[in-house]
Amino acid sequence: MAKLECLLVNIFAEKKRLDDLLLRLQEMSVMDISTAAIDEQTSFLPAGYERQDKSGADVYEKYALSADNAIKIINEKYPEKKSIVDMFSDVRSISREDFYIGNDAFLSAASLVENIHEKVRTLAETAAEKVRIRTSVDTLRVWQPLDVPLSFKGTESTAAFIGTVAGQYNLEDLLCALAEKVSDADIYGEVIDSDKDSTYIFICCKREAAQDCENALRTLGFARPVHSGDTTAAEQIAILEEKLDECEKAQEKCEEELLELSKRRREIEVFADYSRTMAERLKTSEEVIGTEHTVLIRGYVAKVDFPVLEKELNKEFCVVIESEKANEELAPVKLKNNAFASPAETITQMYSLPSHTDIDPSPLTGFFYYLLFGMMLSDAGYGLLMVIGTLLVLKKFNPSPSMKKSMQLFLYCGISTVFWGLLFGSFFGDSVAVISRTFFHKEISLPALIDPMNGGAVTLLILSLAIGMAQIIAGLCAKFVTCIKNGDKAGAFFDAGLWITTLLGITLLAVGIFAFPILKTIGMWVAIASVVGLILTQGRHKKGFVMKIFSGIASLYDITGYVSDLLSFSRLMALGLTTAAMGAVFNLLGTLGGSGIGGIITMLIIFPVGHAISFALNALGAYVHTLRLQYVELFSKFYDGGGREFKTFKLKNKYVGVTADKEEIL
Repeated sequence: MAKLECLLVNIFAEKKRLDDLLLRLQEMSVMDISTAAIDEQTSFLPAGYERQDKSGADVYEKYALSADNAIKIINEKYPEKKSIVDMFSDVRSISREDFYIGNDAFLSAASLVENIHEKVRTLAETAAEKVRIRTSVDTLRVWQPLDVPLSFKGTESTAAFIGTVAGQYNLEDLLCALAEKVSDADIYGEVIDSDKDSTYIFICCKREAAQDCENALRTLGFARPVHSGDTTAAEQIAILEEKLDECEKAQEKCEEELLELSKRRREIEVFADYSRTMAERLKTSEEVIGTEHTVLIRGYVAKVDFPVLEKELNKEFCVVIESEKANEELAPVKLKNNAFASPAETITQMYSLPSHTDIDPSPLTGFFYYLLFGMMLSDAGYGLLMVIGTLLVLKKFNPSPSMKKSMQLFLYCGISTVFWGLLFGSFFGDSVAVISRTFFHKEISLPALIDPMNGGAVTLLILSLAIGMAQIIAGLCAKFVTCIKNGDKAGAFFDAGLWITTLLGITLLAVGIFAFPILKTIGMWVAIASVVGLILTQGRHKKGFVMKIFSGIASLYDITGYVSDLLSFSRLMALGLTTAAMGAVFNLLGTLGGSGIGGIITMLIIFPVGHAISFALNALGAYVHTLRLQYVELFSKFYDGGGREFKTFKLKNKYVGVTADKEEIL
């Protein structure tokens, strides 16, 4: 129920069985080989041992990446219809027989993936070609009235100029502009079309005046058409439109073929995971050292898993297995907790895994996370929805391990929310009272020990601060345990213990002021004695009596940090009030239609929509702020983090799970 103790394991085996041995280790998923390989203490080569040759893992990684891209393409173009079950369910399961595909099936799947990429490239090229054709057609369309080829430059006695001039001209203006430059030439012209920037023209003159006419046109910004040719624009457009039609048909055919290929999506998924798994196994084989006939596989194994590892390997292989206690500073971290604390491991991992000097904070974090989340959301109706929803996912679906932990986390948060909601008399806000008063003309309300909306806000604030003090003291108790675990008894009693008694003394003093006067005296003397102890011990590492005392007095400034942490828990009251207030507002809006048919319709519309919004916003707020209270106000008291993750050598499956044999998935 904490960090698992790790062993450093050496497995000596026959070199010829290396692939089979790595496959078995990969399926067992109990060993961390990659972390051991990078530790300084394991980067050695015993006499006669050498590193294995490069394995070719990169080839399989490319296969996996290519398959992933093919699946992404298929999912984008032909998305599968997924139900709500698929959103929460784990990957589909297949048998070992179906997963470990043979060479023929592997090559077939690789060809399938390449074919998909080829079809996509063809579609992209065809689409680009269609754009080019349409652009050419649009460019030629303006020249369609012209009944001579765009490359036409005249006859033996005449010169022709087809192109554009800058600016907008009518025929008269154009001929006048040319006449100013070539006064003695006989010029024939046509304006084919014009726009705000250009005028499309056909000019013809005698051959002897061709040069002067061309010079005159160039002063007007003359440019020949981009498209020319020995055919007219209309004929070129017809040819291009035929090509466009061919592209359309080719594109349709390619789409049909790609659709057919997409129906083999499951085959590609298996190929992708198989390639990824092979790449992982081959990369791991590079970390193996060996001689001509033997190999040594070195890695970390949790102590609880070692007997199973030893039994299974001795059953199938001729191996020699040695184990030793791993160096705690180097060993990776693997957590294991009971059903209550296990979901909170995700919270710990989001922050950082515990270092070798830390205890696992998951049990403590779990308790306070569930408690504080429920207090912030604080509505029995919302909590009931969370409980029903998470139980439905856990019981009816097949969630992945990570999804399962998340659902368990929110299940406990939902139970806590129901508890606090009943304590505050909140069930979808004040819906019971509002609905009974509006539609049944009777005042019915849920009993509440604390009603934050009706005079209970101060009580809720005091309760929030009390819970905050409990969490702070719990954090210091965890620090006490951590110091004892690491052999620092002085730190446990002086740095943690005295602050615990100081805060307890202040708490008793505060309680005694408002109730039980005897606690006032007890709390005062406990606090004074603890403060004196802090003054005498917090400077114990300093030299000289004066410096010891001065440092001890200065350490009392830390009380401001504890006060700041304590005030942070006022957010429990603030978010609890927010949930109640939003629920009350939506209930009020739902009753604006009165008690008749219109009122019922209004309530049926506003109530679910309003409370859905309230639930989403307040649940998100509770999630975020509860995380903050763990990471800042709790972890800062005892937790350093920085542990390395236990990187299990396992099957690298993204799309499918592998069962022992086919019967298990039928």
